[in-house]
Amino acid sequence: MASKHLLPGAWQFTKNQEYPVFQLSVPTPWQQIANSLAQQRVKLLGKGYPSVPVYSLDKIISASFPKIIKTERHGWQKPGFPWVLATEKMALFDLPIIIKDWLIEEFSILGERQITSILDRLDEQLWQWEEKPIIYPLHQPPEHQHQIDIRFQAIPDLIANEFLKNPQVTFGNDHQYRLTFYRVVRLNQGAELISWPPSSVTLIEHKESVGTADISFVINFKLQTVPWREQPMIYHHLSIRRWISKPIENIPYRGITAFVGDHRRWIDGQRQPFCFMALSIKKNWIQGQQEPRWTRAISELLTRNDSPLPETIALTNQPMYHWSDRPLGIQIAIAYDSRHTGESPCLPGVSPRDLASLDEAIQTQIEQINLPLRRVGEAVKISGNLDFWPVKKTSKKENQSANEELQETSSKKKKEPKDPNQLDTPMLRPQLLANTTFREPKSSPHTILILWETEACRDALIQQICALLDMSSTGENQTYRTASQLEGQATIYQSPYGSLCIKTQYISDLAQRLDVKNPDVPGKNLREKRKYLIEQRIEQIKLSLPQPEGLSGALVEIKPKSQFWPRESDPKLALRIGIMQAGYVNQHINPIQTKKDEHRVQRAVLDLLRQFGVLPAPLISLEKDGIDPHLWLTCFYVFRRTRKTTASNKASTVVLMVRVNPLSGTIEATLPSLCQNQQQLQWVSYPQLLGLLLAEKWEANTDEETIDSNSDVEQSQDIKQEQKLINKFVSDCLRDCLNTPVAEEKQPRVLFMAEATNARRILPWLKNPELSKLSTNNLPDALQRPLNESEINRLLVVRLRVAKDGEVPVAIAKTQPGGRWSGLFLWQGVLEHQKRAIYLSMRQLLNTEQGTLKQQQSRLDNGKAQAGNTKPLEIAIIHHPGIEQDKLASFIHYLRSRWPYFADDVSLPFPFSLAILAKEYAVDTKDMESVEAEENEESDDLDEFAD
Repeated sequence: MASKHLLPGAWQFTKNQEYPVFQLSVPTPWQQIANSLAQQRVKLLGKGYPSVPVYSLDKIISASFPKIIKTERHGWQKPGFPWVLATEKMALFDLPIIIKDWLIEEFSILGERQITSILDRLDEQLWQWEEKPIIYPLHQPPEHQHQIDIRFQAIPDLIANEFLKNPQVTFGNDHQYRLTFYRVVRLNQGAELISWPPSSVTLIEHKESVGTADISFVINFKLQTVPWREQPMIYHHLSIRRWISKPIENIPYRGITAFVGDHRRWIDGQRQPFCFMALSIKKNWIQGQQEPRWTRAISELLTRNDSPLPETIALTNQPMYHWSDRPLGIQIAIAYDSRHTGESPCLPGVSPRDLASLDEAIQTQIEQINLPLRRVGEAVKISGNLDFWPVKKTSKKENQSANEELQETSSKKKKEPKDPNQLDTPMLRPQLLANTTFREPKSSPHTILILWETEACRDALIQQICALLDMSSTGENQTYRTASQLEGQATIYQSPYGSLCIKTQYISDLAQRLDVKNPDVPGKNLREKRKYLIEQRIEQIKLSLPQPEGLSGALVEIKPKSQFWPRESDPKLALRIGIMQAGYVNQHINPIQTKKDEHRVQRAVLDLLRQFGVLPAPLISLEKDGIDPHLWLTCFYVFRRTRKTTASNKASTVVLMVRVNPLSGTIEATLPSLCQNQQQLQWVSYPQLLGLLLAEKWEANTDEETIDSNSDVEQSQDIKQEQKLINKFVSDCLRDCLNTPVAEEKQPRVLFMAEATNARRILPWLKNPELSKLSTNNLPDALQRPLNESEINRLLVVRLRVAKDGEVPVAIAKTQPGGRWSGLFLWQGVLEHQKRAIYLSMRQLLNTEQGTLKQQQSRLDNGKAQAGNTKPLEIAIIHHPGIEQDKLASFIHYLRSRWPYFADDVSLPFPFSLAILAKEYAVDTKDMESVEAEENEESDDLDEFAD
């Protein structure tokens, strides 16, 4: 029997707690010197941030002294403001030396001798703890906005410490696996525990063992908030961390993360419970070569304490460093993430049974040691799933007749393949896809160009295009020549719905590696050489392609990125930009090897059609959805290029609005830059949007920056101005939609959706405290002010939140631990306000998750099976005039499966997929690689959350 009740992994305190914390402030002379060095570096480089990069220092300090609860960035900017908050004092005799080593390494570009001479003048005796601890109440927020709020780190720390009083947890259906957990030192990320030693997992394919992998389970406790609830809650999350056990051939560009466990507190040599510190191993230039190195400050500290870390070269050759079930001395393991070359040791994610095991362990701890916690509410199912494009079901009589016919012919021929028009994925059905592709002649694709390197890939792509669009050739090939005198073949193909020209051209040297190691190429380093070569390759590409006619796209065969080393030699970014600038939206595909690669060919063709803006219509049914289809589907999305994703080391932000007409299947989008010089809002087609993103300015304007431009006051003013402009952009978009009919002359409704973790910095009213100020069914002032009453009454506003960084609770089936349930669930007992509601949307298993771990299996039973542990999507209905909350939430849940191409890609409701995938074109010639590759990489700290 299917469970209709889920238990969210959310807990709250049942009594007040107080937390004593010792504080340490940075001496003013040290602040002044550090800030002066930061400004000198900016002046020398002409770019970067003129503030002290305390984030890199925090990692070093937290590893040296694990009892730190929180560090404050302002501690290095405001005299007298505390920097370190810790649960106990430490001896400070080594702290000034650590900070000096860090400053020398961080600002080495200024010259080590010069920095050392400046630092030698600093008084090391100025570092002193506050004499008495500060007592912080954990049951209430600070009284004033600018007071320090330690709850989000202190409460998880308190829970983790209680949990470690009995650190063993059993896993598996029969509790056959027993794991012991230890602390991982983290700052500003809640509390983390990790099982040790690593567990060996059998890798099973086709019921046979094909090897083993080493993993640890990771438990995270985090304090989180939800809208319309005053008190935050403690969420628990379970994941795995995969370890590298074989020699590492190539260190990824951003380095690797080593988890170093020790019984000793590094800063003063005192004994402590065994715990792990996450340390980075970065590549440094040494005598013209890039070699991996530990952080100077940590390495020097441990050498002084006669406890040196192993040489990085030796460690990467033998990553399993002193693994033992009785932790003594230093033990080290290197975490795997997708930046590493080679095959993944094990699939990510835990099974629902594992999650239930953890939940049982937490419940047991609460009962045994009387933890002051109780679970918050239950989630009750209110709606299921909806098959919007069902395949035609044959009758029982037709099935019987077909079976008889099959039995008669089975001895003569094999079973016929399944009718493509009966496939589950709508866009794999030729009858639907062909009709949709050629529905509007003015906006239908005219040309598909195939740039091929192997004939097998070329032929497979042509075959797939013809199969999906029900096309056949109408004549012989015609030869064409490009501006650079390259030859290609053009053939017209015809379907019952329209025609298409397929051009095929050998890719020649357009996809060859960039010769970044050539000494004759201008540039001081590989990155500068790469930029020069990319710009050259782009011009070469534009001359090498035929002139496009109408809406055109290209399918490009290119080698996997693992075959381009060093990584700066990868030409994929040049192909993305150059082909788009030549007038072709483009999709890339690696060479095909076996019959199993057919799905990649299929996907490449469908992804290209998506870039053309091909969508079936209608997309809403009054009968099925219970929603009037005269409704614009809109979503807001932010492309935030962080310093790590741009070679310029500068952050840049672009936002976009996507709107879909559900009756015509038309996709339109707009950017703030489109509206700056226009008298009215300008919407463009989806393929036009992709081209415009290439032209966006993805770098900050360094000419307008000054050394003092990063003061807190000016930063705050800049952020407020940006928020004001973006809010006006959003309200203008919504007002335009509200006054543009979907069909006929009927006034439309508008559904506006935004995802909190993506957009709340730009739209601050999406934050939980701001939403909690809104009265029932009222709009945020930023949206309401420009609208009249009629427009307000036709606007539906929904905030979503994905399970990123543990911001949405896990959910365990109440009656059958380990079971998998899908549908929309109302989270009861969580909000004080009766008229508000929080929903948890559990998606169905994906097509690729059919081979999941069985209901009672643990991840430890098989490392090759999909985890199948779906993560909830949080839905908060902000404004819903004229429609019940439950009905609107159900519709949002249905939209999660309203992506007709590949359901496996859907986490957010449609049309977010269109907005997110557009980021493939949010690139610049200075970037290291294509954004889609960047997006799929897991960060060191978040690898365990990738599921």
